[in-house]
Amino acid sequence: MWRTAHLFVTIGLPVAAFVTISLPRGVAVFVLAALYTGGKNFSEGSKKMVIFQITAFLILLLVIGRKFRIPLVEAVPVGSVVLTLLLYLLSFFRALSFSDVAALLVTAAGAAYLLLGSREKRREILAFSQRELSSPGFVAALLMTIFMAVCVGGKVVSWWDDYNFWATDVKSLYYLDGFAGRYANVAAEFGDYPPGTQMMKWWFLHFSGEFREGLMFAGYYFLNLSFLFPFLKVLKKWDRLTLAGMLAGGAALWLFPAVAEVFWTDGCCADLTMALVYGGFLAAAADRQGHGRFFYYGRQGLYLMLLVLCKNTGFLWAAFGLLFTYGYHFLCCRKENTQKEERKRDRKALFWVTICPVAAEGSWLGFCLLNRRVAKLTGAAIQMATGAMGIPAVQEKMVRAFGEAFTKWPLHRGKTPGLDLTPLGLYVLLLVFVFLLYRFRVLAKGQAVYAGSFLAVTGAVFYGINLASHLTIFAVETQYLEPFGMISSIERYGAPFAIGGLYLIAFYLTRGGESLKGALICILFVFLATDHGGAYRALLGYREAAGNELARREEILDDKARQFLEAIGAGGKEGNGHGEDKIAGHGRVLYLRDISDVSWVRNTYINYEAAPVSVMYGNVDVSSMDSGDILKALEDAHAGFLYVDELAKGGRELLAPLAWEGDFAYGCLYQAVEGEHGICLVKRG
Repeated sequence: MWRTAHLFVTIGLPVAAFVTISLPRGVAVFVLAALYTGGKNFSEGSKKMVIFQITAFLILLLVIGRKFRIPLVEAVPVGSVVLTLLLYLLSFFRALSFSDVAALLVTAAGAAYLLLGSREKRREILAFSQRELSSPGFVAALLMTIFMAVCVGGKVVSWWDDYNFWATDVKSLYYLDGFAGRYANVAAEFGDYPPGTQMMKWWFLHFSGEFREGLMFAGYYFLNLSFLFPFLKVLKKWDRLTLAGMLAGGAALWLFPAVAEVFWTDGCCADLTMALVYGGFLAAAADRQGHGRFFYYGRQGLYLMLLVLCKNTGFLWAAFGLLFTYGYHFLCCRKENTQKEERKRDRKALFWVTICPVAAEGSWLGFCLLNRRVAKLTGAAIQMATGAMGIPAVQEKMVRAFGEAFTKWPLHRGKTPGLDLTPLGLYVLLLVFVFLLYRFRVLAKGQAVYAGSFLAVTGAVFYGINLASHLTIFAVETQYLEPFGMISSIERYGAPFAIGGLYLIAFYLTRGGESLKGALICILFVFLATDHGGAYRALLGYREAAGNELARREEILDDKARQFLEAIGAGGKEGNGHGEDKIAGHGRVLYLRDISDVSWVRNTYINYEAAPVSVMYGNVDVSSMDSGDILKALEDAHAGFLYVDELAKGGRELLAPLAWEGDFAYGCLYQAVEGEHGICLVKRG
């Protein structure tokens, strides 16, 4: 934890000089004390280009803020998306670390522009930087980021989906410096899952010289918070109430997702990130006044690109988002009575907004197609569409569970002292909120009718799709036959609607961060309706569970698994071997055990520990299999390497015909090579 603290409090070093100039004395002393505490151990971090990375990011935020005349907290989500897309592009070339060079170039260019410019321009830039970097909203965002990163420094992977993909894939990215090659991706059953949420996790991990799970969570939470920071615009000046406003606002931002989503508290749930991006997009589409065409439409395009790269279902929310912005465009054109030429430019800009998510989705799907990356759910959907998948006759039970969960169970899955909103309750409440916004003249009649109709229709469409998916593609998963399992699905996959809708209401209510009264109403609602326990567990209350989870890992990974991990060189940048001959990023291992030793839970934990090496699993029945079955298993797994634990009597004789030396040894890594008489196994090491 303290190593994380020393690393992340130094985030403020590049801006300390600016920030402390204009801060009230007490707050300035607090910030400087934090910076000094972290700076004592900064020499290690400086080797990792931390200062240049953070400075370049701050320069990016300042450029966005100054160019488009927006507060720095409003530039944070835009800058985060730009950084994410840059890292996404570098990942294709296994060149994520090149971001160090890019950061150095940006920092040098910023310094040169400042020093070589005229004195008047330099004075104007410094004045803008000082004003924005010392603004209460940005200082609150900065301190919140530092506090969050320090608190989650001891967090470890514990959520099943993180083991299955979200953490395992980040580990591969970290060690390989980008995407793995064909048939070499970890978590092979989830091969086409988009990597949009993974990039910021990698960036935070890059701040350290080792893979540390707490930094992965810090990156995940920062990306989520970046889309909430614009609400801190309401903190405009320093006075005696500012500190209280910073504390209340920061707490409300952290607690807000727990109103309607719970999985983010224990894991890196991509659905929450997708929900906040979707909410940010809806607000960006509604935030037309005071922005130029390039920023107004450009920001929408960037958000939609990230939205489709968060998860495979992102295209649905991107479609809903485009529907919203098309309608908003039509309303504004009628209201403002714009000229024909202006309308033509707007339509052209809308076209490019539409192209952005299509291009982003196409880039990822094209990469997956070339590298044969297909998720098991994608395959199941194809089988269902072609009639090759049998659907269990559980429709009546599934509909009953859906109805009970939708109408009776809280979105955060448990009882709290405050307001526990069911999916139906929140759906109705969103429409009531829109009506109240009209009633109190926050929204004009046309805006209220449009926003209400949009939320009503998209909510009904989504929940209909959600029910249909449980009756078809998820029908084989029996946990959804119970209301608890069903509400877990509804609240998770419905997070973009629930949280995105609340985000839009909050934007209207605060008038884009301008209304203090609206902000106070939002804070009160969040404090009443959130899952305080879950939000606390995400930040601090995880510690005992983290120790238990590490002990559980030790228990699940038996001695044979540890021997296997050592043989393949797991958890290292090189893997087993060097250059094109190494396993990690270039090949896959088939790990075979006896038919009496089947454990898909253990396999999932091995996958995480083995990353960046790609592993698939099988079990051998010596009594019914021959060497040809082993070769077929290698071919089906697209594996270039084989590792076999001790099998039942006769197993060595079954494998001996495949070995180059004519004798097969258990517990050794073999490479499958093409020989004169077909595939043979050559011992590695």
